[in-house]
Amino acid sequence: MTEDIRRCTRCILPENYPYVDFDEKGVCRVCREFDEKYSNIDWDEREKKLSTMLDRYRGKGKSKYDCMVPFSGGKDSTYTLWLLKNKYGMNPLAFNLDNGFAEDGVLAFVKKAADRLNVDLYTYSPSKEFLYEVYGHSLRESGEFCTACVVLIPTAIFRAADIHGIKLIAGGFSDITEAPPPEFAYIDRVFFWNIMKSRFSKKELAWDFFFPSWKRMFGVKYFNLPDYIEWDLPMIYDTLNRELDFKKNLSDIRYDCQGTLYSSYIFKQRNGVGKYEFLYANMVRAGLIDRAEALKIVAEREPDEIPVGFDEFIGRLHCDRSFLKENENRSIFDFKTRNKFIRKLAIKIREMLP
Repeated sequence: MTEDIRRCTRCILPENYPYVDFDEKGVCRVCREFDEKYSNIDWDEREKKLSTMLDRYRGKGKSKYDCMVPFSGGKDSTYTLWLLKNKYGMNPLAFNLDNGFAEDGVLAFVKKAADRLNVDLYTYSPSKEFLYEVYGHSLRESGEFCTACVVLIPTAIFRAADIHGIKLIAGGFSDITEAPPPEFAYIDRVFFWNIMKSRFSKKELAWDFFFPSWKRMFGVKYFNLPDYIEWDLPMIYDTLNRELDFKKNLSDIRYDCQGTLYSSYIFKQRNGVGKYEFLYANMVRAGLIDRAEALKIVAEREPDEIPVGFDEFIGRLHCDRSFLKENENRSIFDFKTRNKFIRKLAIKIREMLP
């Protein structure tokens, strides 16, 4: 990590972050926007809304389950599953997607945790060779293999809910701590198809990357639990280590994917900012880790040079280093996306669900 670059005096965002500026105290635009958005949240009121929502679905419907929790084995999804089962008295189905990048031990933990919580576990494991072909094509065309997962994961989630007749999905994604920069990270299925169509047919991609019936989809409520309760990460780690033998701590965040290190390197080569930089900046901004510790962790983990194992990893995706030569000129935004009005309308319709 470059040491002489100017950084926000509150978080750790560097001066080459997109559209950044600093006020007279050296605080960046993103921190100021964060304060405007999150400083006055009434968490008691939000949890009341959560309880009302869960009451509408608990024990209702034709499914065996009240809800489904996408369960990766990371701290957010694990705590979401634990809370819904133990605090809110729901009967969730835990859904795990094996995307081919899970670290050693993650799938074993998922099974063990589901057993301890006495919840059913449904795991979907698409063909790894097929997924690696998709990831590799995405990497060569757009300079980012995570693009494919961003589409795969929600599709698999809704597909599983559709199969099991579940009308409520509870995610553990926290905008406060996890949200990537929209200047880099936006992706939708129109983007994805325009990236993929030179290599794959719609039929080949349909099951894993395109939603089931839109009519049925709009009958399923999706929400993220961190939008309704304070996401106290130190307390979450304490709870999970005590109750489920989680064996992780705060500095292990986002290490449940084998591709993170390599994805961050590729991301930084193209954008000048690494993924660990903005993720740990989020954590500092939210008061979950101090700035000095975040800088230390990023310095240790954010790769400036090609990481060990890089060639082996991209080789699994049928790629080699040649894609790096043109990577700076590639972007998902080179491809056509969905009409913004249609996207906003779809989001508004979904948010109307009780």
